[in-house]
Amino acid sequence: MVTTFAILLGLIIGSFLTVCIYRLPYGREMGPPNWSGDEQVEAEKQKLAEHQGDTNRELTLTTPARSICPGCNKQLLWWHNIPLFSWLLLRGRCHFCKVSISARYPVVELLTAVSAWGSVNNFGISPTALVVFAFCCALIVISFIDYDYYIIPDVISLPGTLLGLLVGLLNHFTGIFAWPVAPGIWSSLLGVAFGGGLLFLISEAYFRLRKREGLGMGDVKLLAMTGAFFGIPAAFFTMFVGSLLGSVLGLFFIVFFRRRMTHELPFGPYLAVGTIIYLFFGQEIGYWRI
Repeated sequence: MVTTFAILLGLIIGSFLTVCIYRLPYGREMGPPNWSGDEQVEAEKQKLAEHQGDTNRELTLTTPARSICPGCNKQLLWWHNIPLFSWLLLRGRCHFCKVSISARYPVVELLTAVSAWGSVNNFGISPTALVVFAFCCALIVISFIDYDYYIIPDVISLPGTLLGLLVGLLNHFTGIFAWPVAPGIWSSLLGVAFGGGLLFLISEAYFRLRKREGLGMGDVKLLAMTGAFFGIPAAFFTMFVGSLLGSVLGLFFIVFFRRRMTHELPFGPYLAVGTIIYLFFGQEIGYWRI
């Protein structure tokens, strides 16, 4: 019963996450640091315009209040928004204009449902499960946005880091959160310093050696957020696994798709996979709470 409820709740929340993935880069929630007017940002804005279609329509998380079709701009009916089942019922097409609807929508909903199931299955009905599930939701949104636009939204990573520190502070005095949540405020602070600081130093070293950016500040902030919630072990494991996955897949693209070494790969999704492995399998592979 609990598992079924967790999966259904995950599907519902996953439907909201698809809205976040679609609207955050298009609306104002990204904030001035991401739309600063330089050439790279202007190129991303143009990419957004090409991807989303209508350049005159501004979307935010709250406007419009109801979901709309990106093809014909018509407001969707209630039965068009049933997580997973509506996409299957409509056969992946808009009810009005028949434009194809990306399979990403049910994929995100399924990923969120699996995250909810995994959180409850591993940590029971507990504050720890809630923190882990919420963090997984943030990783899902970040990963898809970074994959599309090479941007990790500050509106997620910065408040997320602050929230992680508050969770560490609460755990310091109450102990209500179990592993993998950081056991106290000092663990959270050290996690931020280690995760964000080390990745920043690596990024700076790469820039000075190669004279071009290898990592964005979004990746630095994401790893700092991971450290804030789960401490140094999680930050280190995430960076190690993320770097390993990025290297392996980078070589794969070079060998089989003839990509050049200068071709950019979004690092956020690899970091997200590393974090998820740590959260759900860290204890089994010997990564204990420190």
